[in-house]
Amino acid sequence: MEKIAISMISKQNRQMLGDLLRNDYELIDFKPEGYDEDFSLLIIDLPSWIRNKKQLQKIKEKEKPIFLPYLLVSSANDLKIADKEVWESFDEVITTPITKAQLIARVKVLLQSRNLSLQVNQLLKDKEMLIKEIHHRVKNNLMVISSLLNLQSRYIKDEEARDIFKDSQNRAKSMALIHERLYRSSDLKKIEFGEYIRSLTNDLFETYVTDKDKIQLKIEIGELDIDINTSIPLGLIINELVSNCLKYAFPGDKTGYIRIKLHRDGENYILEVSDNGVGFPEDLDFQRTESLGMQLVNNLTLQLRGKVELIKSPGTTFTITFPEERYG
Repeated sequence: MEKIAISMISKQNRQMLGDLLRNDYELIDFKPEGYDEDFSLLIIDLPSWIRNKKQLQKIKEKEKPIFLPYLLVSSANDLKIADKEVWESFDEVITTPITKAQLIARVKVLLQSRNLSLQVNQLLKDKEMLIKEIHHRVKNNLMVISSLLNLQSRYIKDEEARDIFKDSQNRAKSMALIHERLYRSSDLKKIEFGEYIRSLTNDLFETYVTDKDKIQLKIEIGELDIDINTSIPLGLIINELVSNCLKYAFPGDKTGYIRIKLHRDGENYILEVSDNGVGFPEDLDFQRTESLGMQLVNNLTLQLRGKVELIKSPGTTFTITFPEERYG
């Protein structure tokens, strides 16, 4: 039996509501002081609303996104002097005198609306759990692929071929990290990109750098929540550019830094990956190269509808500008 709370200053109206509803619903008296009992509908008169409106507004707000209906019972004369706040605070208004048929009809509609709200909210929760499970499984599958590539690379004698396996392993890891963060996030479509890049670059340093004091990593990324449709290609781009820095920019005992900057500029994002290493080869056109890594950078930049620029001296600086996509 559904529970209806009643708050009436008029004892006569309280008795009337009890007589009309008692056989169909469980009725309880609303007591604002320390009140914590659940109910599906509140029926209230205007004097009681004026006395308790702040707490009643808090209760309704706390219930969101679930619909908690408030039904105002009032005389026609009182409604004539009701202000805008009163009309905005109630989901239904009924004027006295009231017949049982009128009251039951209004109550049923309001309770049906609440039950529908509960069902929709549960469906959204179920959908959220399903999406989290999908992200979790995708992450696990990508990590399995990464582990298989790692195991297979141990049996490869050729160093160049082994590096190809290592690069592919890191690409799978970069995508797995995004799905892991989405699985743990309250927002299933966006991730906090700065934390993601820190995790990604730490993994790359573990892979390519034996002397941690040789190369300094500088990350300049504010609090940016970026959609998954942008995060995956952008993460792969950063993976390729940072991997190239770690592999080629600091040969031998050369020391230096790698800097990653990402910020919003109007409707665009600007990514900058730079180092103060030996520099990009002068005779190499990064847009027409057989390197899979640079081909990925160019193709993924096109996917983001962006453009990539290279400054070769001093060191190497890649700047990628792309628009902020708004996905539904």
